[in-house]
Amino acid sequence: MNRSSALRLRAAAALLAPALLLGGTGAALAAPATTAPAGTTSTGTTAAFETAVFVGTAWSSNPDDAVYLASEAAYRKAIAAFWWRNECVVGGTSFTRDLGWFQGTANLYCRR
Repeated sequence: MNRSSALRLRAAAALLAPALLLGGTGAALAAPATTAPAGTTSTGTTAAFETAVFVGTAWSSNPDDAVYLASEAAYRKAIAAFWWRNECVVGGTSFTRDLGWFQGTANLYCRR
């Protein structure tokens, strides 16, 4: 390869490289984002989550109200411990009957 063809090749590469980079960026922006499974990062290491469980109990004459009030009591405990309401989900709930009243229990699972 003589000197003039080598210079032309370098000039073509200098013009082509930014176009390829720009095309690659545009293609990356247009492509749908792929997400890693929860708890992993792109390097394959697991991310650490802070978790907590809060238990609320309440009494009511109606079983639905007892469970609802128990879940609200658990949310109040979580909020008092500086958790956001949207970081938590109500898991297991139950109620028992005693002398015409219902005791509701709710487990609140939080993760951030």
